[in-house]
Amino acid sequence: MTRLTLIDAQTAGISGDMLLGALIDAGADVNTIQRALNLIPSHFTRCRRIRLAAVEVKRHGFRACRAELTIDEEAEETKAEELIRVTREITTSSNLSGKAKAFANNTVRTLTEVESRLHGVEVSSAHLHEAGSADTLADIIGTAAGCDSLNLFEREIYSCPVAIGGGTVSFSHGTLSVPAPAVLEIARRHRMPILGGPVNVELATPTGVSILASLVDKFVEAPPPLVPDMVGYGAGNRELASAPNVLRVVMGESVGGPFERDSVQVVETNIDDASGEVVGASMQRILDAGAKDVWVTPAQFKKSRPGYVLHAVCGRDDLQKISRVMMRETGTLGVRYQDWDRFILQREVVVIKLEVGNAIFDVRIKVARDQFGEVIRIKPEFEDVDMISRATSLPAREISALALEQARKKLGKKTGA
Repeated sequence: MTRLTLIDAQTAGISGDMLLGALIDAGADVNTIQRALNLIPSHFTRCRRIRLAAVEVKRHGFRACRAELTIDEEAEETKAEELIRVTREITTSSNLSGKAKAFANNTVRTLTEVESRLHGVEVSSAHLHEAGSADTLADIIGTAAGCDSLNLFEREIYSCPVAIGGGTVSFSHGTLSVPAPAVLEIARRHRMPILGGPVNVELATPTGVSILASLVDKFVEAPPPLVPDMVGYGAGNRELASAPNVLRVVMGESVGGPFERDSVQVVETNIDDASGEVVGASMQRILDAGAKDVWVTPAQFKKSRPGYVLHAVCGRDDLQKISRVMMRETGTLGVRYQDWDRFILQREVVVIKLEVGNAIFDVRIKVARDQFGEVIRIKPEFEDVDMISRATSLPAREISALALEQARKKLGKKTGA
């Protein structure tokens, strides 16, 4: 079974200290985290002392862990370059794993690059305000140490859509609508799904979403099937009016078969007034727009008119685009869509060297594996097979067989294709 972690921020959003609290509640060692935090004053000179306390609190009657940081620092502006340098020095001098160090540095770089873009300056010229404090470093370094303590970097990490809250937020540049510009930009860059509400306060902080962007392997609409064995609840610093201000982290083992699972959108429309040429051209345009698949089903409609049902499969992010192309190309007045869950194999393309006669050619091989890494299917790319066939005057089926045999030797697969 695959070890999974799910970060559930769809009710109360996310901040760095909420995630840190959830990790501690799930079993992360506080002393290990504190040792990593102790490195901050040695490299970030404006910070003199930092202490972590794990406090049990209640939010709407539910217990949770509040990661309370006591920081003694001078209030002054920090340059983005300094925060990047300090993070690198801290991680280099720490006992964090390689993946934890990479996570911390990537998170700080995400945060500083977004801030510099929003202010229209290079990272080398960017000045940080709220994001340039020791608290930001503590959240990131503490999360890295907490994840290391729980071996989370050796798991697949998923996240539900992130609640951002509502209303307005006030910071050094004035008052703006929620989400804060940095939160919105990070979500845009990393294709992070966000949800408004459920209350009119800021729920997702720039540090929290930058941590999430660097940590998560996949964002999902619904939790993947898993058997939970550890659950942690991290509390925010305020009580919300209508929901517990709690971030939940769930760890466990995946269940089901050997196949990866995902969700797609299926878009379709009825066509009874277009020629076969128009339908064929529409299929190609839909594929060019990013659809995963497209097909036509013959049908008979009212008044016994023959026609087609045009279907397309796409990701949620492409739903509007594919629908627009389908309506534009076919002239249909509307489309319908639905969610389909599916099992899929993990796919990759490898390149092999194929010797034919006195010449050597590159052939792309499409390889499909299950979640355990077993090769289920191998298929040479036909465009490469056709090119070699034309160059050597040998039948394409012979080239395909040669490529398949060579690919099996390379991949260690003895049976099946």
